[in-house]
Amino acid sequence: MSSDAPKPLSYNIAWAQRTFSDRPTTEALLAPERDAGNVSFNDYQAAARFFAGSHRLYRFIGGFLAIPVTFVFRRPSWSPLRTCSFFAASTLCGSFTGHTMAISAHVTFVRSLEDPSGFAQALENIRKDSGVYAPSGPTIVRSGSQWSVNAADPSPIERPSINPPSKWDQIRAVNARTSTNSSWDALRQRHERTRVPSVNSDSDPDAFERSRTEDRVAEQAKFNEMLERERNIKHDS
Repeated sequence: MSSDAPKPLSYNIAWAQRTFSDRPTTEALLAPERDAGNVSFNDYQAAARFFAGSHRLYRFIGGFLAIPVTFVFRRPSWSPLRTCSFFAASTLCGSFTGHTMAISAHVTFVRSLEDPSGFAQALENIRKDSGVYAPSGPTIVRSGSQWSVNAADPSPIERPSINPPSKWDQIRAVNARTSTNSSWDALRQRHERTRVPSVNSDSDPDAFERSRTEDRVAEQAKFNEMLERERNIKHDS
């Protein structure tokens, strides 16, 4: 294939309708591409008019037309079940017809572009900048004067994958959070809590002082014993 071959236009209908939701949005997205020379002035104006057109409502209009159609064709002898079935079938048929007409409108728009290759580059730039990727659905492909409608996008863009954290990463995170509270800190906190004596206002002051001294000595001995046990554990490990 020659390097001068025009860039084919892959026009995903669902993505285009979702991205160019109204005229101000269309103009804001295509104006930089027009200034960069990717979109001609005529294509810019045509896109601004088209994406704000009534083709967006064709499917809904077709579905709503089932209401008057049902009233026109309904007979007094019809049962409620038959009436509901006819209404449902009319709704589906009208919606499908409207959807087909909307696709036809998109085909007409794509075929009317003066520079489909430049418009293809503009759509690619907008797709990359917005991060909104084309969903699976009807896609109009135009290369030069040749065009076709495919059921799905023939060249889907790979979505960036986000790898979830592994089990080892989760374990490291838990260890990092718990490493700040060592066993030495726990021993000190426990010792500080046990050093608070209970005061009895009715007891003898001298007896209270002796009792408090004995308690401090006993608690200090327990604390020293716990420290020694902790040192032995760390030394053995």
